[in-house]
Amino acid sequence: MTQENKTAVIIAAAGSGKRMGGALPKQYVRLGDMSILARTVKAFAELEEVHLITVVTNEEYIDHCRVELDDLGLMSKVNEILPGGKERQDSIYNAVKRLPKEIDLVLVHDGVRPFVTGDLILRTIEAAKTYGAAVAAVPVKDTIKEAKEDLLTNTLDRKHLYSIQTPQGFHRDILVRAYEEAYQKNIYGTDDAFLVEKTGQKVYVVKGNYFNIKITTLEDMVFGEAILGGHKDIRVGTGYDVHKLVQDRKLILGGVDIPFEKGLLGHSDADVLLHAIMDALLGAAALGDIGIHYPDKDENYRGISSLILLTKVGKFLHEEGYCIGNIDATVIAQMPKIAPYTDEMKTRISKALNIEKNKINIKGTTTEKLGFCGRGEAIAAQASVLIIRRSIL
Repeated sequence: MTQENKTAVIIAAAGSGKRMGGALPKQYVRLGDMSILARTVKAFAELEEVHLITVVTNEEYIDHCRVELDDLGLMSKVNEILPGGKERQDSIYNAVKRLPKEIDLVLVHDGVRPFVTGDLILRTIEAAKTYGAAVAAVPVKDTIKEAKEDLLTNTLDRKHLYSIQTPQGFHRDILVRAYEEAYQKNIYGTDDAFLVEKTGQKVYVVKGNYFNIKITTLEDMVFGEAILGGHKDIRVGTGYDVHKLVQDRKLILGGVDIPFEKGLLGHSDADVLLHAIMDALLGAAALGDIGIHYPDKDENYRGISSLILLTKVGKFLHEEGYCIGNIDATVIAQMPKIAPYTDEMKTRISKALNIEKNKINIKGTTTEKLGFCGRGEAIAAQASVLIIRRSIL
């Protein structure tokens, strides 16, 4: 390689994020003041030694990706934002084939490894130049055992075991040859180094960094926030709702159909408890109220289950980077008694919001026959919630 040779990085960010949960793919979840993917792109964009960046992401999020990177001033080195293929391997190979001819060194990096350091990137570049192929890796800390049918069968010598990270760097011709041979032999690997190894090419190990974590689960987010040195943005919200009791309507509270002679009147299923909880959550996140998101003049919401609406509210919060600390709600009704149904209510709410059941408390009270609730004319509910978002100091 000569001084004129240039280095490109392909950032793989087309995963669905199913293990993370929530509406957004994990790479677009906020970590501090930007998404995980944007933080990853930033690490490479700041280095003079990286000349070009290709991002491979979910096709439906290409515009989303471009807008965020542009808003952060990170598009100057981004050559393309491409849709992902069927498998990660397909995504990377397509990106490699589209690189400009002057690119001779290719780095591949996981879009959800946002804590890669400039030092590690530069050392991987130098090792790839020298040896043709190089990967970042750290020695494993735990004892590694093999098991079959839940029984241990072998203990491996961890002195020779490494946890492989990214970036992984290659001479372009070496990487292309590895992919071509892999497709000829119908081989699919979990990383690029595996395919290169299959060609007989030696791969050099670059000392990685234990902070260079791959964020794939909610637990990883906790570690990531700790690495950032973030603080918790704690917010509280309150919600209140009331609906009239009428004949010939089902009584739905907390998503549970409760046997009673009357039901609540409303545009949707009139679940007063869930409405109060939704308003509390939206209010805490400064996202308005349910009337804004689900207007009672919209026929799409006529008769709709409030559990569906609650699920959507939970996704709104997740997209904004919030998690739910707890929910405390009270149903105000002279009749019926709700105690026999509160456990099932908590179960349904926890599933809708994808939170632990022990974060939810529901209780009932009467007004001692005072007011419209005491006269059996209506049922009201109020809720208090605590939500948390972590951001950098």
